[in-house]
Amino acid sequence: MPDHDTSDHPPVSLKAYQVGPNPGYVIEPSPARRQWMDEFPNRQPYRCLPLNMANQGGWLVRSPVTFSATWNGKMDPSGLKVTFEDDANADLLAKTISSHFGGGILTFALPWLFRTTQGYALWVHGPPNWPMDNLQALEGIVETDWLSMTFTMNWKIMRRNSPVWFRKGDPVCLLTPYPMHLLEAVQPEVVDVRHNPELHRQVVEATKSRAEIIQKNAETGGADWEKKYMRGVDAKGNPVGTHKTNFKLAPFTPGKR
Repeated sequence: MPDHDTSDHPPVSLKAYQVGPNPGYVIEPSPARRQWMDEFPNRQPYRCLPLNMANQGGWLVRSPVTFSATWNGKMDPSGLKVTFEDDANADLLAKTISSHFGGGILTFALPWLFRTTQGYALWVHGPPNWPMDNLQALEGIVETDWLSMTFTMNWKIMRRNSPVWFRKGDPVCLLTPYPMHLLEAVQPEVVDVRHNPELHRQVVEATKSRAEIIQKNAETGGADWEKKYMRGVDAKGNPVGTHKTNFKLAPFTPGKR
């Protein structure tokens, strides 16, 4: 099935200007793979195409070091202690991974200033479908088309006196370019599906097909699943020309300016 044709869409610039020492952060297209999905019986989560697509929805920034962080419950910055596995580089690392705000918030000061095409921001968020124990990513939308300051990625530790761990290479955040006009251009409405007879028929048939597969699996112990969405085939069996099964993101490359 062909991917979306991007030839009619103007390219969107995403530049990372290094403005400080980099202790080893890596930035790269986010993979579809997740360890817990690999370990799941029959690798069943990979049958969910929306899950796979979300996994690939931007560029990952990976931790430069293995470290632990423990919050004692106090709200001032001293209430969170960070311990690095790499003691030789601890001074530099402490400037980029720290308790900056207090309140059990772990802060990553990234060494780049990002710039995007006019009208595009960066949605800075936690990695999709990558569970982290005792941690909640604090997300932000940053107007990187004009901002001349760096930003931080922050994680909230939820349980006091319970260490959290980032291993070297674990994701710190995901960067997803986002058109700032999009949300306010959306005109949402609720409509009874029966007002669209053809769509209603398709919904009824799809619901029946899914129920039959679930019932068959329950009776036989099988692991069959509905494959039309994965194949990009509509309810009538017709291929959908705009269907995508993956994102092919370009890596960051050295630039001249």
